[in-house]
Amino acid sequence: MKSLGVVFASSLAFILVVGVGCGGGATSYSLLATSDHFTQTNSSFSNKLDIMFVINDEPSMSSHQAKLVTSFATFMNLFQAKGFDFKISVVSPSGYLADPTLNGYDPVNVDAADFNDYNGTVYSGMYVITPTDVNLFSNFAINAKPAKNTAGQDGRAFSGFRQALQSTRPINTGFLRSDSFLAVVLVSNQEDFSGNGRCKGCNNSGRYNAPTLDPVSTYVDFLNTATGSTGASARYNVSAMTQSAAPCQGGTNMTRIMELTTLTNGVLGDICQADFGASMAQMSDKIAMLSSQFYLKNTPVVNSISVRVNGMQVVNDAVNGWTYSSTANSIMFHGSAIPSEGDSIDVVFDPVTLSF
Repeated sequence: MKSLGVVFASSLAFILVVGVGCGGGATSYSLLATSDHFTQTNSSFSNKLDIMFVINDEPSMSSHQAKLVTSFATFMNLFQAKGFDFKISVVSPSGYLADPTLNGYDPVNVDAADFNDYNGTVYSGMYVITPTDVNLFSNFAINAKPAKNTAGQDGRAFSGFRQALQSTRPINTGFLRSDSFLAVVLVSNQEDFSGNGRCKGCNNSGRYNAPTLDPVSTYVDFLNTATGSTGASARYNVSAMTQSAAPCQGGTNMTRIMELTTLTNGVLGDICQADFGASMAQMSDKIAMLSSQFYLKNTPVVNSISVRVNGMQVVNDAVNGWTYSSTANSIMFHGSAIPSEGDSIDVVFDPVTLSF
């Protein structure tokens, strides 16, 4: 793939005009616009996406897994159209069993966090799906139906993705790239109760108050460390299809999963809806927007910003254009304006302050 060439320019000039006032030696100064160009290297942008689906593997998930498979083409449409360099894996919440520090760890579960390629009947043979996979959709249809959990373990989606990402087993090694955007997508009708112990026989109230329960912030911290990023410039987000509106199974909404989604700038979809398509499209739009934003070296005068892609003017628009994020000091692209691989982007602006 070609790298995306990026050139930023800030219009700036300092023209000194000297004038002599009546009866004295007053001097005046004037700022006039001309051009002073800054160039950012290609390393400022990457179209690499590492997407990890964490799909609940209990039997009660079969209909939800089927809806996910049906909506997957909608999820992938933007990434394929814009030429993103993606990797896609599937793991299950049962992956927590592979953690050797787990209280009660059993070595027989060493492979529990391996990427999935089996639906209980057939194998895809493709643990990580990439753009070169000619059977991308059929392989995902197999991978997206894990059937590992027959013992009714506690739901632990958070520690499931953590263990999969830090696994040193050959199947998982090398999945997360140092210059990629990590998108975690949780698909579960079961709440997360990640921790180092169990609350045996407890109802949900007891589990939420279990002394061994990890705070949600534990997993935000982990993702910050894993991606080497944080805050407004974080190179990751977590989205979820879960019980978030009118519960259809289990009677309650998944508040911990909802909290992690909110804290990481993700998209929350309701797993109880008949069609996942709209929610999955929102997830891919948000992932593409966050992963393709351009960080500016100087703070701009916002109304002076002009953006061109391949020499063509792009409008300031939150649907199919660009917007400026003051929090991240970045240009964010939306909808049809999201750059394709190989595009050239020019951002011209007047800086708020002068730098010499």
